[in-house]
Amino acid sequence: MLGAACWLALAGVASPNADAAEKPPLVEPAIVVDTDTGSVLHAEAANRRWAPASLTKLMTLYLAFEAMAVGKLDGDEPLTVSKTAAGQPPTRLGLRAGETLSADDAIAAVATASANDVAVVLAERLAGSEAAFAALMTQTARRLGMSRTAFVNASGLPASGQYTTARDMAILADALLDQFPQHYGVFATRAFRHAGRSHGTGNSLLGSYRGADGMKTGFTCAAGYNLVASAERDGRRLIGVVLGGGTRGKRNRRMAKLLDAGFKQGPAADPAVRLAALQPEPGIDPEPPPERLSPGTCASAANAGKQRLSGWGLLFGVYTEKSAARAAVTRARRALRGVMNAGRPVYLPRKLENGTSWKALMVGLRKEQAGQACKHLWKKKLTCVPQAPQLMRHPQFARR
Repeated sequence: MLGAACWLALAGVASPNADAAEKPPLVEPAIVVDTDTGSVLHAEAANRRWAPASLTKLMTLYLAFEAMAVGKLDGDEPLTVSKTAAGQPPTRLGLRAGETLSADDAIAAVATASANDVAVVLAERLAGSEAAFAALMTQTARRLGMSRTAFVNASGLPASGQYTTARDMAILADALLDQFPQHYGVFATRAFRHAGRSHGTGNSLLGSYRGADGMKTGFTCAAGYNLVASAERDGRRLIGVVLGGGTRGKRNRRMAKLLDAGFKQGPAADPAVRLAALQPEPGIDPEPPPERLSPGTCASAANAGKQRLSGWGLLFGVYTEKSAARAAVTRARRALRGVMNAGRPVYLPRKLENGTSWKALMVGLRKEQAGQACKHLWKKKLTCVPQAPQLMRHPQFARR
């Protein structure tokens, strides 16, 4: 059974004899903490600065819970969507300027669906502007002891000067658990429903790892796949943070392995290292946070899909499951029997931090075919949106 000190040594914590001139290889940061004792069970580059991606929303939610606790925000309060909020890029609910949603629904949308537009709605309600809210986020981080974190926005979208560490995210997760246990259940929600549409959580560890009951995922090209997870077994709770996974699957497998080892290790009577006392290794991040995945790597799947598109197309909707996209195309083709027997189906994937969405398309049509097909499907009350060739060739098409 490995003790905390041994775990830290194996993790590559710098020793006094380390060659300071030698640049260490890039290590994806990780940490596992026992919440009862605050002991660090495992740490790898836990103080290295990293792009937080949507883990940022944990602080957005912390401030929302704090506002509720002091009576500055009510769960039933309607929050109005501004033009700025409505204009946020995905992942989002797709709210329009002037729409409203309750504060409780806003919190659920941010925690479960990782909605960038709703994160800005909360920021503007709590601080007047997203910039003012980001300053408040950083101030709160310092108050909590998150010494190597700075926030620039409420969502985690890429921004210069926005960074965090695995240690700091563990501190934030522990604060959420300790100070707002009444709200913790929102992080275990697997789907949030709004305006008749279900938005699933990106935390696939829920339901697949025994004892896992919450927290948050995050993804951008720069960050890679991030995850803060909390799990409880036999009355003992661990927090794990993994930053920079190359894929969602690799990130989840690493987290499961680290949590398993932490539970096997058992509680330490005299922790060798406590979370609050874990200090940065010398020279851990002399440069800005690394870019985990290059834009080319990130866009490869989308580019592959775009190369298959030709002619006019028909869009039958966007779905969270490929099977649902297939079903939509099947319904449309059946409805078009005797009207049009052309085109080929395409299921265009788009990676989001809370999963993959699928566009259900039929492509390779002429303009008149597309128009005739949609008119026929509209009469049958089926979704159909004509897609011009220049639209499908547009670089943004796969990311809409």
